[in-house]
Amino acid sequence: MPCHVTAGELRDGLRTVGLGSGDTVLVHSSLSAFGWVEGGADAVIDALLEVLGPAGTLVMPTFTWGPNHAAPWVEFDVANTPCETGRIPDTFRRRPGVLRGEHVCHSFAACGLRAAEVLGDGIHPFWRGGFEALYRLDAWNLFLGVSLQCCTALHAAEELARVPYRSYRDYAGSVVILPDGSRVPSRAIEYLRQDGSRNDFAKMEEVFDSAGVLRHGRIGNARVLNVRIREVIDCGRELLEADPYALSSPPP
Repeated sequence: MPCHVTAGELRDGLRTVGLGSGDTVLVHSSLSAFGWVEGGADAVIDALLEVLGPAGTLVMPTFTWGPNHAAPWVEFDVANTPCETGRIPDTFRRRPGVLRGEHVCHSFAACGLRAAEVLGDGIHPFWRGGFEALYRLDAWNLFLGVSLQCCTALHAAEELARVPYRSYRDYAGSVVILPDGSRVPSRAIEYLRQDGSRNDFAKMEEVFDSAGVLRHGRIGNARVLNVRIREVIDCGRELLEADPYALSSPPP
């Protein structure tokens, strides 16, 4: 039977894996993984904001990679284009006071003290697209009911390690519609995999466990994982510099 998850259980579970007042956190999530959450996606967002407090910063991926990454031309509406990363971030991006980045594939939504810092430059998808700031702020990377297979921070490690199977493309001629309705040329570039292999990121759970940096918990039916983004990027980069295909499946 599905678990019934209350607001108090959400707050307690978040604190159990290390989140606290003043933290910055990037959250990957699945609402359905919890069971039945009293208050739905808004309750999860409210619990995160309460635990982080007024000095904290909440960040969520609002990616539109699926429809846009291979398209020759894109029109990205910052305020109105839905994201493909689940009900929680799509609810979050529409809240008053939440900012959303301008990258046509890999935008973040954020609110809180450091929100503007973590949205990236609107050009780069990963390292300079927000992860450089998250690294500097010693942010957490929280996984609510999802595995490390969706750990986008490892793409920043790929950029820094200059892996041979990815290359950049631009979105020349594409348009970004800003929240005020104005239309501007997209400045975005994307970092695309070129060799037909796939991300193999779930294996990093064992790596982080062995290093003693991964925190585990449970809220309702959902497994909860939490790790510092610095640990993710440093460890991922080290692996990739030793073996450029360490995070690919199958390797070419």
